[in-house]
Amino acid sequence: MNRRGFTLLETMICLAIAALLVSLAVPGYQQYLQRARLEEARAALLENSHFMQRWYHENGVYYQDGPLAWPELPAKATQAFMIGFSSVEPSVDNVEQASFIIEARPKPGSGLDEWLLKVDQDGSIKLCRQDGGGEQCQV
Repeated sequence: MNRRGFTLLETMICLAIAALLVSLAVPGYQQYLQRARLEEARAALLENSHFMQRWYHENGVYYQDGPLAWPELPAKATQAFMIGFSSVEPSVDNVEQASFIIEARPKPGSGLDEWLLKVDQDGSIKLCRQDGGGEQCQV
């Protein structure tokens, strides 16, 4: 007897194995993408931090014309994050204003809504996880 092709049972077994492999691979790929997007934001924050250090050495202050007039950052966004100065920046009372905090906030729909990255004038990058009760940061 000469058979050609596969039986329905053999085809269903192959499909079940393929579905199992895909179900194992997809979460790993999503974690890979999340890590890659966080590293991209980290690199952009470092670029901005280096820019601010050069700015400080050239101008003697971090701000331009007024107490809260900051220079334009070279990296304003990544694929998943918007980057800008923190709303908790130095106050007007701080005459020297020798500090800054730049944040990378997730774009809506990026799937990274719980993450926040911060860099300060010392180049320290904090990875923060936001939840309903506030932020938990790690350096």
